[in-house]
Amino acid sequence: MQDIKNALIKKLSLILPELPVYDEAVEQGMQQPCFFVLLMEGNQARGINRRRQRFNSFDVHYFPDRDAAPREACELMAERLYAEIEYLTGSEGGYRGTGMRHEIVDGILHFFVQYNYHLFRERDPEVKMQTMTQGGGLK
Repeated sequence: MQDIKNALIKKLSLILPELPVYDEAVEQGMQQPCFFVLLMEGNQARGINRRRQRFNSFDVHYFPDRDAAPREACELMAERLYAEIEYLTGSEGGYRGTGMRHEIVDGILHFFVQYNYHLFRERDPEVKMQTMTQGGGLK
C-alpha cells in the first residue's frame, strides 16, 4: 500500500511541481493550493491457493487557491486528475486506477480512485524429517 501511496504522491508532484502534496494531517502552515492524499480503505480478498487480491481506495483532496473561484478551479483539476493519475509506476510495479469519481464539498475537491493488485503469498516452510533409522533383517 505504501508503494502505491508514494507513487501517487510522486505523480501529483510531477503534474504540478509548484503545489505541495501532503500525506499526513497538517494542523498549521498548510499552503493553498495543495493536494492531500488519504488512504480511505484497504482490503484483501482470497484467491485460489496462495493468490490474494488487494484493493486500496484513495481520496485525493485538492484545496484550491483562496483567491480563485473554488468550484471552477476544482472542476478543472478534476478533469486533469482523470487523465493524469489513471496509471502509476511504483518501485514494485505499475498500477492502474479504477472506479474514479469526484465530488466537490465546501469548495474542496475530493477525487476518489482505487488501485488494485495481485499478491502471491509465500509458501509456509515445510517441516522435514530430521533422521530416520531403519531396521530389519531376514528370517
